[in-house]
Amino acid sequence: MLRRIFLLLILLGWSGAASAADIVDATGRSVTVPTQIHRVLPAGPPAAVLLAALAPDLMIGWPSPISSQARALLSPEAAGLPQVPRLTGREDVTDKIIGLKPDLIVDYGTVSPRYSGLARATQQRTGIPTILLDGSLDGIPKAFRTLGSVLHREARAEQLARFAEALLSLATGPHPSPRVLSARGADGLTVDAPGTDVTGVFTHLGWHVVAPPGSGTFRQASMVEIRALNPDILVFSDPAMNNTLGQSAAWQSLQAVREGRALVAPALPFGWTEEPPSINRLLGLAWLAGRDPATLAATFNAVVYGHVLTPAELHTVLAGVRALPP
Repeated sequence: MLRRIFLLLILLGWSGAASAADIVDATGRSVTVPTQIHRVLPAGPPAAVLLAALAPDLMIGWPSPISSQARALLSPEAAGLPQVPRLTGREDVTDKIIGLKPDLIVDYGTVSPRYSGLARATQQRTGIPTILLDGSLDGIPKAFRTLGSVLHREARAEQLARFAEALLSLATGPHPSPRVLSARGADGLTVDAPGTDVTGVFTHLGWHVVAPPGSGTFRQASMVEIRALNPDILVFSDPAMNNTLGQSAAWQSLQAVREGRALVAPALPFGWTEEPPSINRLLGLAWLAGRDPATLAATFNAVVYGHVLTPAELHTVLAGVRALPP
């Protein structure tokens, strides 16, 4: 009898290991992933935020530094995770990645030849299944559902997908088309280029993103160049710009600043407009569409990040935040 069972298992392809399933990722690649997944490595910061919302207990760690302030606003599982090597950085971390023994590597973001090639090369070098999910704003619900299916977190994924759909719907319909300049840094001179994932919030709103001539995702600009662009709206991702705008005569010479159309986006636990360009951008989308930032922050943090903000924490998150004047 035992001999018959043993032969039957061989015929069924049983090898003593977990079974596997195929998934087609955003690149069109068919990737075989284990049925049982216990350790997931995010390739970069956008994937880490996605995983922290969906399955923080499966995530191995954060591929970029996370401040103590940010950790305090996350679920206990996500807050306690260590820093791990960043796969999407410039350093070759293949051996370190293998040493972490992930069952799956997840990248999330721009579906470009660079990142598609990185996913393929990573899987070839490490032997670890690696998938790339579309990181566009409109693709957030699908990304949740796809990864939820892979990780067997369908119920949680559906909750997050529907919440994302609700936020995306807040920014639909006719909108004005102002010219907006989006920038990083405490001096506001690292400008985000149009047509990139970091300016996706403004594109979704139907706004026209402006930047000095150049190439790449980020462009170093001078005040002369920004003054020549004369944007209708300025949006900054670094909280330090609250002080810069108040103290700099150069910035105050811009019409948008004088008229109250220079906004500094909240940055905790992650930026509302980018940094990283992940699901956190849904907050910026709804905020710039005119929704109440306090309600947004409290609801989003509880539903997505798994932490209910105290009044003091909410005050810290919203420090300096304003709405666009009518």
